[in-house]
Amino acid sequence: MKAGDLVKWTIAKTSPTINPDNNYHIGILLYPEVVPAGSWTIMLCKDGSEVHGDITEIEVISECR
Repeated sequence: MKAGDLVKWTIAKTSPTINPDNNYHIGILLYPEVVPAGSWTIMLCKDGSEVHGDITEIEVISECR
């Protein structure tokens, strides 16, 4: 994963209470975060807001060149 990659971000992917319907958002990776390792700040395409995504919540759709 690298900055600029198009990703699918699913918060609490495995939680039956926080996100039981597995709703997701499309976004672009902005920059890696220090804690936890492998997490990123993601800009959501729908409104430009920034969210923190853990490595377990991020799936790359298309890599940036």
